[in-house]
Amino acid sequence: MSNDNPTAAQINAHFSAMDDSVNLINATVADDSEALRNFGDASGVNLMITRNTDHLEIQLGRDWAIADNRSKTSYTDAITAGKSYVAG
Repeated sequence: MSNDNPTAAQINAHFSAMDDSVNLINATVADDSEALRNFGDASGVNLMITRNTDHLEIQLGRDWAIADNRSKTSYTDAITAGKSYVAG
């Protein structure tokens, strides 16, 4: 997908992927036992959380995301929660 001038369908797909990151971050912060099983140890979980928070930050900085009128609160809250989790 091009990020320069995405279609409405592409923008919706980006937001859907961002929602997946939010759900993964929030679920892991609430209970990381499954993530620990999947990623082997705290280091692996931290990398996964960091990848997802980075993804959200990058997407929120794109022109199409800035121009979109939907609420960004769930994304910024997940970034904050994920970074706090990683920081310990």
